[in-house]
Amino acid sequence: MSPLSAQAESACDQIPSDAEKQTKTTAKSLESELYVKESTLRPKKPERQKQARAVESVIGTNDASIVSKRDVEKYYDYPFPHVYRNFVKKPRRRSPLIHRGYFLRMYAIEKVVKNFLSEASEKRKVVLNLGCGFDALPFQILAKEKEICGNTTFVDVDYPSLIAAKAAIIREQDELRSLLDKIIDSKNPKAVPLSSDQYVAVGCDLSKVDRLDQILRAEVPLQQYKILVVAEVSITYMDLAAADAIITYAAGLGDVRFCLLEQILPAGPSHPFAVQMQGHFEKLNTPLKSIYKYQTTKHQAQRFRERNWSSVSSRSLWNLWCDPCFISAQKRSSLNAFEPFDEWEAFALFASHYVLLVASNTAKAMAADYYLEATYLGSDDITNDYDADKAAYVSDTPMPHEPKETIRTHGVIYKGRRDEFYHYGGFGEMKRLDTTNVYTPKHTTPFYDGTLPSAMEPRMCHTATTFPYRNQDGSYDCFIAGGRASPEHALADCWLYRNYTWHQVESLPEGRYRHSATSVVDGDGDHAVLIYGGRSSDGAALNSWLCWHDKLGWTKILCDDNSLMPRFGASMISNGPNTGILLGGMSEDGVVIPEFWRWEIDFKLEPPRIKVGAHCFSSAFLQQTVCRFGASISSGPSCVFVVGGVACYGCLPLAYELLELNTDYFDVRPMDLQMQSLTGVPIPLLIGHNSVWDGDGLAIVGGGVVCFSFGSFSNIGVWRMNQDGRIEYNPWYLCLEKDQMPRPEPLPKRIKLTTNNRNDVSDESRTAPIPASRERLSRPGRFERIVNKSEPVVIEGLGVGPCTTRWTTDYLKRQVGPERQVTVHQAESGDMDFQKKNFAYVTKDFGDFIDEISAGQTQYLRSLSKIEPAGSPANLANDYPHIADDFRLPPELQMVTQSFHSSVLRISGPVTMWLHYDVMANVLCQVRGMKRLLLFPPSDMSSLQIPFGESSSSTNVFAADALTSESLAETHPVEVVLQPGDILFIPPLWAHSAYPTEGVSVAVNIFFRTIATGYATGRDIYGNRDIQAYEDGRKDIEKISRRFVGIPSGMSKLYLERLAAELLAKAAKLGAS
Repeated sequence: MSPLSAQAESACDQIPSDAEKQTKTTAKSLESELYVKESTLRPKKPERQKQARAVESVIGTNDASIVSKRDVEKYYDYPFPHVYRNFVKKPRRRSPLIHRGYFLRMYAIEKVVKNFLSEASEKRKVVLNLGCGFDALPFQILAKEKEICGNTTFVDVDYPSLIAAKAAIIREQDELRSLLDKIIDSKNPKAVPLSSDQYVAVGCDLSKVDRLDQILRAEVPLQQYKILVVAEVSITYMDLAAADAIITYAAGLGDVRFCLLEQILPAGPSHPFAVQMQGHFEKLNTPLKSIYKYQTTKHQAQRFRERNWSSVSSRSLWNLWCDPCFISAQKRSSLNAFEPFDEWEAFALFASHYVLLVASNTAKAMAADYYLEATYLGSDDITNDYDADKAAYVSDTPMPHEPKETIRTHGVIYKGRRDEFYHYGGFGEMKRLDTTNVYTPKHTTPFYDGTLPSAMEPRMCHTATTFPYRNQDGSYDCFIAGGRASPEHALADCWLYRNYTWHQVESLPEGRYRHSATSVVDGDGDHAVLIYGGRSSDGAALNSWLCWHDKLGWTKILCDDNSLMPRFGASMISNGPNTGILLGGMSEDGVVIPEFWRWEIDFKLEPPRIKVGAHCFSSAFLQQTVCRFGASISSGPSCVFVVGGVACYGCLPLAYELLELNTDYFDVRPMDLQMQSLTGVPIPLLIGHNSVWDGDGLAIVGGGVVCFSFGSFSNIGVWRMNQDGRIEYNPWYLCLEKDQMPRPEPLPKRIKLTTNNRNDVSDESRTAPIPASRERLSRPGRFERIVNKSEPVVIEGLGVGPCTTRWTTDYLKRQVGPERQVTVHQAESGDMDFQKKNFAYVTKDFGDFIDEISAGQTQYLRSLSKIEPAGSPANLANDYPHIADDFRLPPELQMVTQSFHSSVLRISGPVTMWLHYDVMANVLCQVRGMKRLLLFPPSDMSSLQIPFGESSSSTNVFAADALTSESLAETHPVEVVLQPGDILFIPPLWAHSAYPTEGVSVAVNIFFRTIATGYATGRDIYGNRDIQAYEDGRKDIEKISRRFVGIPSGMSKLYLERLAAELLAKAAKLGAS
């Protein structure tokens, strides 16, 4: 975007007015991709040339940004009209990585703006875009979302000449001008070259706050309006004091929200991606001036709190990408249809280095989280224990001399003869490779030159498995499987290296890449290769297990547990003959999966079967840090090393990139490469690299990434973490060809970085709910096992009938009858509380109810029996017969039908259902809209503040920082986001709370019995009455306590506590059994 630095603007204010007129003329020249030729903005006086060049550089960022946004508009199938085409003459198709990055930027800003515009308000609204450049968001929304912006004025502010040019284009382009009802002549046409009820263009130096305030108040009575200020990668180019002054000024405008999107340094300024990003902007003469003081999302939030913003929510773009409430899994997956994409690590690093912050300045305003719709609780600010002087450095000492090696990422590494290892394939500087780098100990000649058969086509993202035994001549056998050419061309061919020769063997049943592979030992004691997951040519994530044996070829391995969701890019390794671990990976829609699995194969069965079991680490941070995407994994003498990749929170802290994992006790120890880095050696970027235990330590070779539009970073040489913890650089010698040692060349120096802020403290105390398992019921009896396990599970892929498409609000009104009387919960706020009764039971027409919740009113319908509301459980078939046939419970859930208690129609506006538990099991079938739930196991009951004898709590678990409060910090929440067609099994006694995340929510809730006897006698129309034994027990407690009347209080207390202890002991014994 085109921000206005104070220095740049002070120069531009002195440009003669005829230069501004010339800019308008230049807007028509179309010599460049844009309608504006920025060279016309250069002042003519020599003393101003430096400042003018700074102006041009800042304005130049508008060029790149606007062309990229036009690309997204064109190639990502944005609905028409395409308004950016009015500012960009010819689209330039950029890389899929840049397209996806700009899509996320545009989506994020648009989401916040739309949420703001959709918020109910009697005031007129203003969207004030600071440093707007040629951004066309106002016209996108005016063209496609007219119903939410009828009471809104968009105000664009930027450099005067740029704004003049933008105004000229708007006037000239019918497509844009027609969206404005009437263009009004401004009293100050130089400062306001275009004004209308819907849109105002303002040219002003942002550092001159008084002047900006004067212009704005003359055009728009700000104190009377509700305001959203937007600064998309703009004020970060300003001097820090001027940028902070803008934030302070905006807080005093009245009823205001502020949306900021700009760069951050989540892993510190010395992370290789950060170095590349900072260097890019320095080279463009547009340094990022806010980034050093406000390095993380936490720092940015504090920045606003210190400037009178009462509510602040800040998330990295990657955090928001992973949040299904911000961007749905369906939306993420849909992007793959527009162009093939497999640059996930680069995308995660890019998105981790941008913050989206929303702040509000009044207590009456919606919480900032409302505008972000951010519910994902993955870690965002992680501890960055870096020292800038040690981490980023320059040295006059020459780098170690090595032959010039081939740069490669996403290759494979395997052992050869004696102590050699080979680095094969991957992606080089411009193409996929079919070459091999051979590494040997210093000053030795390789036995094998690393060539491969010409029939093996170049590839990347394949696997190479070295068998753990040596042949009599000291060589190792190796197996290469799959990989890809392009993301749409997965390879299936497989190759075995034996007796110094490569042989093609039986191909995979289906081509795959980014799969996981390791060696195992079969029932006869022979070595085999186990493969799991990966990605196919059509972009699908795979979930199959395969085993290759040189006598049997490929065998499919059956897995009894469907809770292991499809994934690619996971890390897998054996820790025994037929046991091992699987960690991390990425789902088909592009989210890192923070799961850790242990597996064991039974080759005695026919066909062989594999058992898997999930392991959870002691903290959410550790779980999310260990379980990664794109990591390399290697076995050491007594542990496993997990190296690099990206975490579910995105960019890994440098101190946690290399982990030592004990697979017996699951102890984790970070090995800090950065803090021990060698003078003069750039820190490696551990993406697309390979690692291997070489006998003396862990060797890391290759890797690098395209750093968005900031250039590429490639690792050079070999790093080794020795057993004593020392770091060595280039302990291995690179041989390009046998017996040929090229003349060594020194590596380039790194520029030293400095920072004024080394106190990067982050919050790791945040409790992150564990996502519920998601399963597809592929075998009979699986649902019964889920019920017996008594844990929440989302069942997907079964379908619940045509209701998911038919049950629109209009259809429901028509079929149920608009005048049908229903009793609804009419809430005072968005958070219902059964204990405090902050709602009323109101009887009204069904049609009125539907219209009111569609308009955003906080109401909720829980259907009751039509015949006997106070005496019988609800039954959808009897209570709503005209829509009941649209809903069909899948036959796989026949246990629900056989033990049926009730079926409830639930229709909800934007209101949270209070935290409560049900005594009966139930399945919640989501029909329309999306719904988020938090569920707590029965073991957390004592922390949930549910009064004795009741089933509801006043605790709002969705409130800000609720899960980190003292009462809930030790709980074990499970998170679920339901989409239409999903079926959630809720076990008995699991407390849960829910709210719709998208539009009106419609669901069918079916309660069923899971125990033969013991339910409370008498009526239980809701399925949440405590069992009879508990109700009787509470009566017995009253009788027991009355028996102590007249006994001294101290003695009564002692004996009652002993009785309570005895009961607890019996409870513990029952639990153990």
